[in-house]
Amino acid sequence: MAEEPYIKKILRFWKNRELIPLYTTLIIVAAVFLFVALQYPFYLGMLLFILFFVIVFELLNSFIRLARLGSEEDFKTKERDVIIKFLEDGVVIYDPNFRVLTFNAGAERIFGISSEEVVEKQFDPGLVKTPRYRVFVQTLFPSLAPSMTQLSEFDAWPQVFDLSFDGPKLELHITLHQIKDEAGKVTGFIKLIHNTTREKGLLQSKSDFISVAAHQLRTPLTALHWAIESILKFSENSPEIKPIAEDALVVSERSLKITNDLLDVSKIEEGKFGYSFQPINLVSFVDNITKETKTLASQYNIAVEFVPPREQFPDVSIDQNRLSSVLFNLIDNAIRYNTENGKVTVSINKDASGHFARVSVADTGIGISKDDLKNLFQKLYRGSNAAQVEPNGSGLGLYIAKNIVHRHGGEMGVESELNRGSTFWFTIPLDQALVPKNEITTELF
Repeated sequence: MAEEPYIKKILRFWKNRELIPLYTTLIIVAAVFLFVALQYPFYLGMLLFILFFVIVFELLNSFIRLARLGSEEDFKTKERDVIIKFLEDGVVIYDPNFRVLTFNAGAERIFGISSEEVVEKQFDPGLVKTPRYRVFVQTLFPSLAPSMTQLSEFDAWPQVFDLSFDGPKLELHITLHQIKDEAGKVTGFIKLIHNTTREKGLLQSKSDFISVAAHQLRTPLTALHWAIESILKFSENSPEIKPIAEDALVVSERSLKITNDLLDVSKIEEGKFGYSFQPINLVSFVDNITKETKTLASQYNIAVEFVPPREQFPDVSIDQNRLSSVLFNLIDNAIRYNTENGKVTVSINKDASGHFARVSVADTGIGISKDDLKNLFQKLYRGSNAAQVEPNGSGLGLYIAKNIVHRHGGEMGVESELNRGSTFWFTIPLDQALVPKNEITTELF
């Protein structure tokens, strides 16, 4: 792109306020040079005249750069102001004394107050008693809000948290940034406020619908399953009916499992899954479950082996029913997605810290691609090759399993290579103090 001609630069910026000092300086310098030039011979006057133009040229360059920078800064400021003004989210900027400097249209919509009411006004916690300012003050001072969920570390910036209000119902997602000067001193704060009321309402409605639908389906499916079991029982001597009844029983069992999984997911996300922790010997617990899966493994010609740890483990605090479903799920997957005459190895070891027991389920199966690995524990997600081997899975098992492990204070993960097998693992705290005291709600559907 060709550079703009010098004369055009001067003409473009000559009205800028930054050039006013230049005009004053030029007039003074011109007067001085003219006076001096008249006092000296012609050649000295010409020399001074040339020097004058050199100085004028340098001054023009400096002031034009200053004017251009000022013009760009004005444009950026106006651009920022326009973006902030029309941003859907609320933007509130205030100084360390909680004097509001910026209050955009998004904030006006969220809090129902105008910028004229709050800009240049200093707020303090006592104003929470003023009904019109109550929600805004609780947002400025989150500890005053009815419900606050910290999503970031308390000493990390930006600070991220959710606020919930009743009467009227309001859900806000807040991101708080510091504003610092060149010396690193905090000169203010900016709060970005996203209204998630409608989003969470829709997600809750969707979750409620799935929960109600699953409840309604479970009763007739249970009755249907019982009826098919009865038909199968009385069709032992009927070679025509028996295979049909067996296939129908498999389908009904699959339908019941999906229905129960949907109910479990709803309970998990509402924090109502329910746990009953008891001290138990983890090695015996894992060994017994491994033995119970050998019947299924024999149907697939898969060998299942438990490798006990070399060291002694203290009793751990777990919910046996919940954690057994996790281990059953992992071993069941390792069997179903294995290769012919493959092997499943279940083992227990201490993790590197020595504070957690690590239970691993390794197989010689089809493996998982790198693209699938990053999404594997999400709801309803199934690996592409797994869907080909077993098209009837729900994609909920690993999501439920990971939430159960988190409730026990552990972590869950996987290492895998396509066509080379997978190793799923989870950890359980060896110290009961590391088990969370309360059930944690997770995101909705």
